[in-house]
Order: sequence, then structure tokens, then C-alpha cells
Amino acid sequence: MPRHMTQEQRFLRWAQERENLFLPLLKAPLTEKIRAYKQLEKRLLKEARTPHEHQVISRSISMDLLKAASGSPWRVFSPYLRRVERLGYFSMFDRLEACVLAAQSSRGSSVGGRKTQALIADIERRLRGRKLHPGVREEFDGGLSRARRLMALGAAQGESIKVRARG
Repeated sequence: MPRHMTQEQRFLRWAQERENLFLPLLKAPLTEKIRAYKQLEKRLLKEARTPHEHQVISRSISMDLLKAASGSPWRVFSPYLRRVERLGYFSMFDRLEACVLAAQSSRGSSVGGRKTQALIADIERRLRGRKLHPGVREEFDGGLSRARRLMALGAAQGESIKVRARG
């Protein structure tokens, strides 16, 4: 990587590299996706110059891995969720996306259902009393509703998971 690039230019290039992996891996098996993202992460971390850049790369790749593992059984998905939680979320939108993906993967898992319930409650707590643009509020309400519906589908497939209604 050229030394004369600004941090912003590096971030843009790294985002493009992550984006360039997405389509070729869309129908790839999970193991191939994980391998590709971990290889990219290793390479990008070598290029990072500051602890902040390391953090941005690690968080970004962690969300990519979480998305790649979505829909997998809870035991496969949960290590990637733990990694995202350990590294931290970029935004509330990433937190919401992780919650919906967790609901998707929690089917058939009481542990996954409890974790998803905790994620929903955490988002609701963080949003409580905050003034949000109506469109943003609608997006969060829609995402949380989707997470609850996915949990209910999982419960209908054999697990008894209580889904708390928002009120």
C-alpha cells in the first residue's frame, strides 16, 4: 500500500476490498467465507498504522463474519456474535442487525432465544427516551419486530421461547 495515502483513503480502499469479496462469496460454503474474510483481515491488519485502524478493520470483518454465519445453527453462529460483542459495535444499526441475525440463527436453541431476547431488551433500553427521526424510529421498530417474528418461528419449530411484546 502506498505510504502517501491518507487514513480516509485507506478506509475507503479497505471497504472496497471487503465489498469486492461479498458477491463472489454469496453462494460459497460458510467455511470458504470464513477463510476468505480471515485472510483479508490478516492482510489489512498488516497495513493498519494505528490502533484505531486495527479496531476499525477488526470490527468490520467481525460484522462480515457474523453476516456470513447468519442462518447457521446457533452453535456455529454464536462465536461470531461473541466476537462482535467483544470488539464492540460501530453503531446502533449494527447492533440491530446483529440482533436480527441472532434471531434468525436462534431457531431451535433456547440459549439462542434467550440471547436474542437480551439483545432486543438492550436495544430497547438504549433507545428509550431518545428523540429519533421518525424514519430512524420506524427502522428500529421494524428490525425489532422482525427479530421477534423470527424468534416466534423458532419457537413454533419446537422451542418454547417467550417473546416479550413491546409496549
